[in-house]
Amino acid sequence: MPTAASSAEFKEYNDLLRPDIQSDPYPVYDRIREQEPVWWNAQLDSWLLLRHDDVTTALSAPERLSSDRTSAFLGHLSEAEETTFAEWAAMRRRMMLYNDPPRHTRLRRPVQRGMSVRLSQQMRPKIQRVVDDLVDGVVERGVCDGIQDLGYHLPVILNSELIGIPEADRNKVKLWTTDFVAAINAGGANVATTDLERGQNAILAMREYFTDLAAVKRADPQEDLLSSLVQRDENPLEGDDLVATCIVVLFAGLETALNLVGNGLLALLRNPDQLSLLAARPELMPSAVEELLRYDGPLHLVGRMATEDMSIRDRRIGKGEKVLVMLGAANRDPNAFEEPHRLDITRKDHRHVSFSHGIHYCPGAEISRIMGELSFATILERLPDLRLGDAPLSWQPNLSFRGLQNLPLEFTPGPRKRG
Repeated sequence: MPTAASSAEFKEYNDLLRPDIQSDPYPVYDRIREQEPVWWNAQLDSWLLLRHDDVTTALSAPERLSSDRTSAFLGHLSEAEETTFAEWAAMRRRMMLYNDPPRHTRLRRPVQRGMSVRLSQQMRPKIQRVVDDLVDGVVERGVCDGIQDLGYHLPVILNSELIGIPEADRNKVKLWTTDFVAAINAGGANVATTDLERGQNAILAMREYFTDLAAVKRADPQEDLLSSLVQRDENPLEGDDLVATCIVVLFAGLETALNLVGNGLLALLRNPDQLSLLAARPELMPSAVEELLRYDGPLHLVGRMATEDMSIRDRRIGKGEKVLVMLGAANRDPNAFEEPHRLDITRKDHRHVSFSHGIHYCPGAEISRIMGELSFATILERLPDLRLGDAPLSWQPNLSFRGLQNLPLEFTPGPRKRG
């Protein structure tokens, strides 16, 4: 239990999924960070770290704040529920996100090789083709939904091609991924059993699917990540380790790229001076993507578990207690960024933590950046006079991944690029 009596001061913010907070969490982050940067959230049964330096320190110390946190984050379950969701817990424990070295290193290394900067850059023509095809589908209409028509499909197509998932299977795999993500809401802290049931059913379906697909890749390898994982000369990934790795690559890539495109477009449309500057100076695109990642990033928190008693800013965190590392709050910390609430695509300081930090830094970060660069560039070029439509915005009910469910767009219709 927490020793900080002052944690009660912010009890009105315990439900961070409240619609008014979810639509703009940053004022809440500011208030808590300023007065209690290490904050006990009773509803999440977790400590929250909101300062940039505390966040990077925590993510750099796996020996003190462990990623091997499945038992702690499922500790609210009854004995019967633990038995019911044993398959979920077992598969989660095999995922590199929920492991520390040396096991994390063994699982991560082959994925990192398959997503190297060089190989990611080689995907540029393929990414551009997919973006052009998606824009072709809406360009003559003058209206579209930036999530459902554009952002949703881009990572589904590209991540499926990256892993080696056939086109006919993409939609069902995406639905499984959505169910899995629901079960890791709030970093996995006190997840509802209904969401855990969805997650476990998704895992069982993906285990069968990726086991069968891996057998196909062993017999007939292609130029994709799954083929490289099963064809390694030394220590190929097998069984549930292979399945767990495929699930991680799939859901992390899908959610990150989708939310980058959606959140980034919304930020630009709400800051027309920056939108006009980017349209006039396309050479600023790499810097713009970094700033959009900082300003309203796709991943807002990751979970950890204390492996020992410790004190952070005079708050005592006990061994075995849960810690939520608040990436979104760190990215708006005024102690780390000048005028953090101002979108500035010329900003030089790119120390954001939207792809996490330390040994768990996202191996697909380069691919996500390229998707963002090409998506924003193509949309701004081919959908002139881009503006927000009138439909109200809604956000995914998820604390870990911050993303829109819809993004109404209007623009001047234009011609298709392809026949």
